[in-house]
Amino acid sequence: MRITQSIKKLPSHIYLLLGIFFFIFVFPLIDHHSILDIFGPFSYSIILISILSVIEKRKTRKLKVLYGLVFVSIFFVWMRYFTPDDTINIISFIFNIIVFINASVIMIQQIIKSDKVDPKVIIEVINGYLLIGVMFTLTNTLIWELNHDSISVQSTGFSDLVYYSFITLTTIGFGDIAPQTEWAKMISVLFGLTGQLYLTIIVALIIGKFLNNKNN
Repeated sequence: MRITQSIKKLPSHIYLLLGIFFFIFVFPLIDHHSILDIFGPFSYSIILISILSVIEKRKTRKLKVLYGLVFVSIFFVWMRYFTPDDTINIISFIFNIIVFINASVIMIQQIIKSDKVDPKVIIEVINGYLLIGVMFTLTNTLIWELNHDSISVQSTGFSDLVYYSFITLTTIGFGDIAPQTEWAKMISVLFGLTGQLYLTIIVALIIGKFLNNKNN
């Protein structure tokens, strides 16, 4: 009973954070085969389901729409696994991106509307940044599947694209994996800039809220 009560007290956004944690650090360690191995669609499915936890008000139209988008996205994610096809890949990518963008917008709105900086808001900020990395991984996966020469990965492992996407997002860029085509280069620049703008604007907003509450 105490464990159950403790879990209920946790911010609901922690589930998305855990889903992304598994996506970045656990599944890539397990996966050693192909980009369409089971850990790819499984990890995306976990994140898609955990995205439903970002909406604070449970009885809203946004939640119903998000439920529908998540269900369709998971369907196409597994369609890619069982029926590899460029058309299905593109459709799956579109639905996944729509879900991730919706979740990001909802979290940013909730961060802006929040009156104080508490653990929930901090987790939302972290989730928002990491979700950009997940979207980048998804985009790189599509680009690589359409053209295997677009990104200079040494193997076809899911872990390589997760690694490359987050290293690029954080602007570390070791150089062991690099974009080779114009599309891959433009996407890298886009997500690199998006990550830096997110950190600059959202973190500044959070610091401003914290100082404002402290002064009041």
